[in-house]
Amino acid sequence: MTAGRRLLEGASVETVADELHLSVQTVRRYRAIVSDGGLDALAKMGVGGRTSVLDRDALDWIAAALQNSPRKYGFPSDAWTNARLRELIERRFGVRFSRVYVWQIATNLGLAHRLSKSRR
Repeated sequence: MTAGRRLLEGASVETVADELHLSVQTVRRYRAIVSDGGLDALAKMGVGGRTSVLDRDALDWIAAALQNSPRKYGFPSDAWTNARLRELIERRFGVRFSRVYVWQIATNLGLAHRLSKSRR
């Protein structure tokens, strides 16, 4: 939804992709959806796959964790990374998610900006 709003504000596909750590191809697809049906159409777009085992309380806990320093959870620095969030979710909830799904969780919570961008 953030991508859709940024596109409607006039941001370029490349800018939105960089800001939100999305692929240019994904942002182009979002632009097409928003152009055809607005933000409502984008909101109705599913990511596919099965329903998450994380309930609202779990998602709220993850959101609160991302607002804190990773040091609070035993990590050696203040930078959140996808790998750290994956590890924290596995420790707390006993489930292991893919890197992509963890990114989607952070994005859905509006907190993807808290994850450091990979330096690869």
